Amino acid sequence: MASWPLVRAVLACAILVPVLAEEEESSPVAIAISVMLMGSIGFQMLMFYLVNWPDRDIQRYSWQVISQTISIFCAVLLFQGCNGMVEEKLIKGSSELVEVGIDMAQMIFWLVCMQVVLAITSGALNEWLGAVDDMEKVELNVKSWSVLFSHVAGFAAINAWGSLQQKFLNANPWQALLVVPLGSAGLFLLYHIFDLIREKIAHMDDGEKDEYEEKWDEETEEAENDVAGLCMSFLTVQAIRFGISGFMPNQEGIEPWAVAISHSPHQCHLLIGSGLIFFILTLAMLNLTRIWEVPERLDRLIDILNNYLTFGLSWCLFYGVRWRICATHFTHENALLMVAIALFLSGVSFLFIFVLDKGVNVTEPNRMPATCFMDGLAGDMQVEDNHLFGEDSEIAEGATEKMITGLGILIGFSWEQSFDTAVDVVAEGLRHDCPPTISKMLMSICLVVIVFPAWRIYILPTERELSEETTEEGAEKAVLKEYAKQHFDLFLHGQTDESDLDRAHLLMKRHRRAAHGIKHPGSHMPQLKHLMVTSSGIVEVDAPEEHRNKGEKKKKKNAGHKKDLSVSLLG
Repeated sequence: MASWPLVRAVLACAILVPVLAEEEESSPVAIAISVMLMGSIGFQMLMFYLVNWPDRDIQRYSWQVISQTISIFCAVLLFQGCNGMVEEKLIKGSSELVEVGIDMAQMIFWLVCMQVVLAITSGALNEWLGAVDDMEKVELNVKSWSVLFSHVAGFAAINAWGSLQQKFLNANPWQALLVVPLGSAGLFLLYHIFDLIREKIAHMDDGEKDEYEEKWDEETEEAENDVAGLCMSFLTVQAIRFGISGFMPNQEGIEPWAVAISHSPHQCHLLIGSGLIFFILTLAMLNLTRIWEVPERLDRLIDILNNYLTFGLSWCLFYGVRWRICATHFTHENALLMVAIALFLSGVSFLFIFVLDKGVNVTEPNRMPATCFMDGLAGDMQVEDNHLFGEDSEIAEGATEKMITGLGILIGFSWEQSFDTAVDVVAEGLRHDCPPTISKMLMSICLVVIVFPAWRIYILPTERELSEETTEEGAEKAVLKEYAKQHFDLFLHGQTDESDLDRAHLLMKRHRRAAHGIKHPGSHMPQLKHLMVTSSGIVEVDAPEEHRNKGEKKKKKNAGHKKDLSVSLLG
């Protein structure tokens, strides 16, 4: 119920702006921009709160959602711009069979591009292209391009198999659903061919796979799994929408305006309920993989099914909310409607992050005052505290990760839809100066050129750093960074006592050794002693035995790879 005031606020703003602008006869673009300007301030401030929240889990989930949102946004804009040119230059005026063939060729083109780009960025082709950077940089490069091209190829696959669904399998919902097994078989055949080619290339030089070629194969298979899950889930939801409403949406999931505003609350609830079924099946899959040792040959199938169910949840929630908001008839302008939907879904999704985490403990002594409103928001709905996803921590963590991925797709696709509508309107307004398809492609490319580097340089590394804190090595480094920050603050503070600075420096050396697994110098040099002059005399500090005992205590305390960062350097 906490989300309904946000709904009313968004709809009130959306209604108020056109009323105030009636005298000036504002265009749909002006109205949409006005609503976006008002909503963007609150939306940006909400993101600042979330990414700087004292709870590290909240920070991690927030950065994951933001990263997923930006990657989906860039991928869809890039594909839509290129696909518009293909439809205008190659498909327009062609027969249905030719249209399907061209769409299939476009899908194969993007899949091949994905293979080539990942081969280059992973360093698998370093024999031909020269030396590559260290593996840490390689992983960041290949991950960024993998996410972008997997989503672009995924929407190309949606367009290709959706074309087949629209032209030849549109008689009834069951026939529309038939494209899912057909598309899965087609993609698996392509994946098998690509796998044979990768193996051939990997063994061309020395007959063995090096670490870069292994990385290429691993990241490419993961990207291919995303393509299959994204595509097949969308086509499934298309058939579900057809079955619920009796009308088949187009390849992009768009319905005529008269149909879009005619859905009943019952139909909206059925579609959202279908999304909950996808989520329940996701939990079932997580439990199945926990209690049943999956054969290695089925690992990839399980990954694709997990992606399929996660994406299916996102599509159902997106279109269910869209149906419900359209049914309110609060506006007749599509541009304004898309902006309102994007703002609403963004606000609800970010607030839902708190439900997925236990939040900040009320009894925590150093909690920030700003966390007080969370106590009423989360209440008894805290997932981790009440074991909503089961007693097993791996199941709870896996379910949370799936929900976070789904929320990222939800927000990303909603904002892309609003920007795509705005780009269409602007392109139509520039019709006399530039063909709409060209202007739309240019605007899409410009947006991607601006957004993608920022995501690659700033957002993705932050997300990966926070995600690595769930591992043992990453958790040790996170604690070390917190100690280093306190060490820095002690030196900046003019009132810090000199003895405290000395002691803090000694402790920082100890924590650094623990984080990097470095042995104490005294462990192999018994004659070396670390002495400190105090008011009571000269004492030995940080002896090897003292370091070893404290290190063992710390490891026991921090078991489970999830460390509490509320540590004190001098405490």
